[in-house]
Amino acid sequence: MDQFLICHRGALGDFILTWPALYTLKRSLPDLRFIGVGRTEYMRLAIRLGLLDSCCSAESSEMVGFFSGQCIPSMPGMPGFSKGAIQGAILWLAEGQAVAELLKKSGASLPVALIPPFPRKRMHVGLYQWLAVQSWFPSHFPIEAPDPPIPASPIPDSQIPDSCSPCFSLGSRRGEYALIHPGSGSTAKNYHPQVYCDLADELRHRGYSEVRFVLGPAEAQDKIIAQYLAGERVEAPEDVEALARLQAGASIYLGNDSGASHLAGVLGTPTIALYKVTDPEVWGVMGCRVTNLKALNGDSALQQVRECLDGIGKRRF
Repeated sequence: MDQFLICHRGALGDFILTWPALYTLKRSLPDLRFIGVGRTEYMRLAIRLGLLDSCCSAESSEMVGFFSGQCIPSMPGMPGFSKGAIQGAILWLAEGQAVAELLKKSGASLPVALIPPFPRKRMHVGLYQWLAVQSWFPSHFPIEAPDPPIPASPIPDSQIPDSCSPCFSLGSRRGEYALIHPGSGSTAKNYHPQVYCDLADELRHRGYSEVRFVLGPAEAQDKIIAQYLAGERVEAPEDVEALARLQAGASIYLGNDSGASHLAGVLGTPTIALYKVTDPEVWGVMGCRVTNLKALNGDSALQQVRECLDGIGKRRF
């Protein structure tokens, strides 16, 4: 089968911001097999959610010649990933001209789109990715297709419009536990651990009888966080797919600007994302059940979350 290559080597949140564009393009090219090249863990999640058909690691030794623009490898277990089989590609690479030229010379019948991972002007990254892919493949984006929704206030399930960008299902049943992620890829994005404990108390006060904390590898090793979360139920998913299953089963998720928050948003989990030093107008979590809040300090974060919960009520997500 002819194949279409998707290359993204960046962080989880950055990869997720490409998903609305990727979803639309994959649906418009049903006869092509979509291959992902990047971080294996993230690519496998994309396969699980129907965005890709197979993947290979960007760190594989077989890919060295590919990224230097020398040759297209024949990958074991991936028939067709060879010269002449790849009909098009999206390369989300800061420096990928050599790869793009290699694929063009191999006989690709569709565009080989080299797209810088981030926009040069201030705009939401998800919208930027959508417009960039649309510009390369205009005939494969329906004219009536809406732009991907820039984050908005949560609305009841019954009022979610059909035009809303798709949420991806893992088949998990929505639970009654609330989930809080106190970390991110940068400590500058995080508040003091006490803030998240206060948020947990606020949720309990509002009827969420079970509140869980989810920790990534970095937070799990933080002794200060461990002290503050003593006595709390703490989850440490073994991989990103386990994280996704945990989020998909939550009745509400609270977190910082992180890949985990972006994942919760696209899974359709009611999400409140907190932005301390980054700009939600650029990096905001996407989704129909998402609220992004800009809060420069812990007191502001607590107050804004309270106001958010006051405005929507526990069952209004």
